[in-house]
Amino acid sequence: MIQLFDLLNDSQMQFWDDYVKSHPKGTPFHLSNWIKTIYETYQFEPLMYVKVNNENKISGIFPCFLIKLLFNKARIVSLPFSDYGGPLCNLEHTEQELIQTIIDNYKDRINYFEIRSRLSNTCSLISHNFYRRHILMLDKDTDISKIADRKTIQYSMRKALKSGVEISEETNEWGISQFCRLNTLTRKKHGVPSQTHKFFEKLYDYMISCGHGSIYIANWNAKVIAASLFLKLGNTLYYKYNASDPLYLTTKTPNHLLTWHVINQAHLSGYQLFDFGRTSSNNAGLMRHKKLWGAEELDCPYYFYPKIKGVVSMEDQSISYRLFTKLWRLVPDTAAEFIGPKLLRYTA
Repeated sequence: MIQLFDLLNDSQMQFWDDYVKSHPKGTPFHLSNWIKTIYETYQFEPLMYVKVNNENKISGIFPCFLIKLLFNKARIVSLPFSDYGGPLCNLEHTEQELIQTIIDNYKDRINYFEIRSRLSNTCSLISHNFYRRHILMLDKDTDISKIADRKTIQYSMRKALKSGVEISEETNEWGISQFCRLNTLTRKKHGVPSQTHKFFEKLYDYMISCGHGSIYIANWNAKVIAASLFLKLGNTLYYKYNASDPLYLTTKTPNHLLTWHVINQAHLSGYQLFDFGRTSSNNAGLMRHKKLWGAEELDCPYYFYPKIKGVVSMEDQSISYRLFTKLWRLVPDTAAEFIGPKLLRYTA
């Protein structure tokens, strides 16, 4: 039987989260607390489909959001503001059953349906394989000392250490506030709107303070010059966000040292995988950066019904994307801080 769970029903969410944590393909983005973060920030309608078997046990889940915005026909995304989403199921036919249920229920009311996950069977969907993901193995046989032996990484790390850069883990509100400050600077530099501070405050409340995430910061001369936010589930650490002060990127080179520190800590803590997240396939610089760490490059397909649409289908080097980023860099900071989060709702 397929039913809808209620995000605000604590007992159902405990049932849901136990299944996510037990499933080999479960990610932090499938957890109810990540879904609550998005819901309480953006007020999108959560659709939490669950297949329950005859023994009253979950055999599949499918978290989605129904996104309704002014002047746009609604769409369903699994999951917005997430690298990964999609169904988690015990059997392939359950996956297909959940997908078809959503299509049957909403096909006449939505513009498109987007699933950010590799699927077992995609007969009714269109694949868009624009992104890549990078995974670094950290099992007990990994020689962690050789991960950072690339010339570029070693040079940047030595430069940062010589400059007096120090790395620390923060799981408090001060850490999230420092990250927010740097994130605004970084997003403006890259010409893209920044998330609202409320999003990161909710992310702290629901993920970091509950042990599903951490912030690592790079300090220099009593000033935070870089910060990265990581999510955790099972044996995998997920690199979700990075932000830096542009004034210190080249002079203090904090990011390689920060990444190395976190990878080393993850290995010491028993994590087996370090997930660098998704990357646009034509973002040559970021692709090269992740490969320098010895990460394995994998396909990261997204699927659409009935057609490919939305911001995730827009290539980073397209004329429209480049024009937008160029113009956004010219927007005054006060205006960008006000307008940016509203624009970001449309990207979801």
